[in-house]
Amino acid sequence: MTLFEVILAMALFTTAAVSLVTALNTIGLATLEARNLRAVEQTLEGLIDEHSKAPQIVELEKDIKPGPDGVAYRVVIEPVNNLKNQDGVQLNGLFRIVVSAKWKEDGHPMQLEAETIRYAGMFMPVQ
Repeated sequence: MTLFEVILAMALFTTAAVSLVTALNTIGLATLEARNLRAVEQTLEGLIDEHSKAPQIVELEKDIKPGPDGVAYRVVIEPVNNLKNQDGVQLNGLFRIVVSAKWKEDGHPMQLEAETIRYAGMFMPVQ
C-alpha cells in the first residue's frame, strides 16, 4: 500500500465521519425543537382546559409573561355573535376561547394558537 492510497483512504474516512456527525447533530436539533414544541402544545391544552371548564365564563383578555422557557401566552375569551344552527335559530351563550403562544426558536419568532368554543351554561349546577 502506497502513501497515496493511505492518504486517500483517510480522506474518505474523514468525509464519512464528518457527514455522520453532521447528521447526528441535525437529528439532535430536530428532536430538541420537537420536544419544545410539544411542551408549548401541552401548555396551550392546559390553558384551554383551565378556562373552558370554569363554572362561570366571562369575557377576558389575559397576558401571561414569559417564564424560564421564554414562551409568552395570551388568553382571549370573547362571545360568539351571529351564529345560527342548521334550522336558522340564533345560538346564544357561546364563547370563543383562544390561547396563543409566542417564543423564539434559534432566533426565529414562533407562534402557535389553539381555540375552542364553549357554551356558557355547560358547567352550571343542575337545580
